[in-house]
Amino acid sequence: MNYFPIIRGKLYDLAAVTQLVADHQLPNTVTPIIEPVKDIAGVTKATSAMTHAAHPGYVIQNPQVGNYQLLAAPRHLAVLSHTVQPARIFDAQPAALVIATTAAQAKLLPKRQLALVPDEARVRQLALPHAVYLNDHFTVYPHTDDYGILQDEFYQYAPPSLPGIGFADYPLATSAYFEHGYPQRAVAIHLVYPAEDGTLRLHHFVSVNNDDFANPQAKFFEVLAQLAAWLPFHLDAQTTGTAAFMDAANHHHFPGLGVVRKYQLMHHLELIGRWLQTSTQR
Repeated sequence: MNYFPIIRGKLYDLAAVTQLVADHQLPNTVTPIIEPVKDIAGVTKATSAMTHAAHPGYVIQNPQVGNYQLLAAPRHLAVLSHTVQPARIFDAQPAALVIATTAAQAKLLPKRQLALVPDEARVRQLALPHAVYLNDHFTVYPHTDDYGILQDEFYQYAPPSLPGIGFADYPLATSAYFEHGYPQRAVAIHLVYPAEDGTLRLHHFVSVNNDDFANPQAKFFEVLAQLAAWLPFHLDAQTTGTAAFMDAANHHHFPGLGVVRKYQLMHHLELIGRWLQTSTQR
């Protein structure tokens, strides 16, 4: 059982993948699927790091969102290799990995095709032997402070309960794509962690003083105070990402919201990979 996160190729998401791979902190149970959305150096850096480390991954050759798909000759190209292979969103061309977005497309897949398919009953009935089931696991609210209403929620079933050879999602996001974020009154950190029953849960750390848009730095430290109190009771949730957050707290350093996103994704990928490794060893 592997995790196939679809990484929309924004700056800090690609930076998270690059750093984890370069630091040898990305478990082999995590196979990133990069969908280039912007013509930035991070596309080359991330795929080059995976190639150099012989870490498995895929790059979507026909991205459906962002402006990368519109460029006749992008400046920054993905580095493909025997471990970093091409993927395609379902069309007439072959690829090592195909992403089917409907049940009708899934029915047309060759039996031997490695494929991401919708996590639907009618697709599971096809019993595709190399299926990875794609779902939106992350809850999106219109306002960040809404995450404070339910700060802890279910994220994923234990691996023995999951169909197929793996699962996929858009980490800390959904399939809906937005080129830019919007100003929010609150600051939040979203961290997955393993529960005692073998499932994954998601905890939301949300700032408290959210009356206006001012002072995101102070709100960030409000969130870190919550995280510092929570981590000692969840030792198996400690990762490179949480260590970076605690280092920021110890040095009273606000790295900016882009880097906050990077640290969250680093934690997300490392922890899920480790969770899958532990489940396999049982």
